Amino acid sequence: MTTIGQLTFHASHNYGSVLQAYALNKWLRDAGYDAEVINLRNAAQRHAYRVFQVKGKGLKRFVHFMYSLYTYPKLKRRAVKFEDFINHVLPVTDEVFDNGEDLRGKLHYNIYVTGSDQVWNPACQDFESAFYLDFVDKDAKTIAYAPSLGRTEFNNRQLLLIQQLLENIDFISCREEAGAEVLRKLTARPVSVVCDPVVLFGRESWEEFAGYIRWKEPYILTYFLENNNGSKACLKDLQKETGFSVVSLNEDIRDFGKGYQCAFGASPQEFVGLFKHASFILTNSFHATAFSTLFQKPFYTLCGSNPNSGNPNDSRKTDYLNKIGLRERAILGDRLPPKEKWFDLDYELCQKKINEFRIHSEKYLKYALCI
Repeated sequence: MTTIGQLTFHASHNYGSVLQAYALNKWLRDAGYDAEVINLRNAAQRHAYRVFQVKGKGLKRFVHFMYSLYTYPKLKRRAVKFEDFINHVLPVTDEVFDNGEDLRGKLHYNIYVTGSDQVWNPACQDFESAFYLDFVDKDAKTIAYAPSLGRTEFNNRQLLLIQQLLENIDFISCREEAGAEVLRKLTARPVSVVCDPVVLFGRESWEEFAGYIRWKEPYILTYFLENNNGSKACLKDLQKETGFSVVSLNEDIRDFGKGYQCAFGASPQEFVGLFKHASFILTNSFHATAFSTLFQKPFYTLCGSNPNSGNPNDSRKTDYLNKIGLRERAILGDRLPPKEKWFDLDYELCQKKINEFRIHSEKYLKYALCI
């Protein structure tokens, strides 16, 4: 049987990261390949996802300490669930590798697949050149499936590094059209735009994967990254007009004690279940946007206008929404469109475009695997 080593951000305590890793691996296994995830967990990644962290100096450090102390029990429970998923649901290698150099000469797969997620963003804290498969023996096939650059602005040093590293990849693809345009300027080889593994996996598969959740009444699900609690004005408008309760996956302490039902201790399976059963979704996350469309939910994706914010208005969300015909669901600012538009989505047309995108992406992957 053909063996595949998959390399991605599988060990981040981030829902989108672990779920895209799972989705691509499951697709490969269902296609008949012996695929496992290479267990690369570098120091920067381990540090970033420590449960108890204290930052800053003086008063700021004290405030952060108290915040960490208050949230520790909930974050610890979530961390345990992530580790259980990573170690017992994902088929990871027995050996844990501390850095890209540790991979050299130790792995002997027939095929290596890198992606998805922002594994090709040299500005990521857990970036390794290994995500461009620079450690692989020349006789093995190398495939990039839907890696993201995360942004489109790079300095000359970063562009030169990416250009050199692309030489290690036999088949190149990218998750966003804007990222693909950057890559096309750096290589003469074709660069395909393919869907994120979450979309590749499909709704029916996620329906089966989704975990049990305890909330039964209609609820607005809110999920914002980087401790960005999003637009309170948008949420208040939704609450007032719909009468729905609010279930929050946010980590921000400002979302505690506001009458919101806290769910940020959810496992990856419960995370998917929350999207499956939500009545409305408000988010600034790419993967939350993808799940909203797969489950055909009314939603809005907030895009920040500040390029220095934790979750800037990059092309990941808008490119995907453009492709499936739902660009109007991405909004700027702190006000929603008129309420008569909130539940007005043409999911029949959207589903057709998602299916076309998935079929195109499968063709790329099958071609790369079999040639």
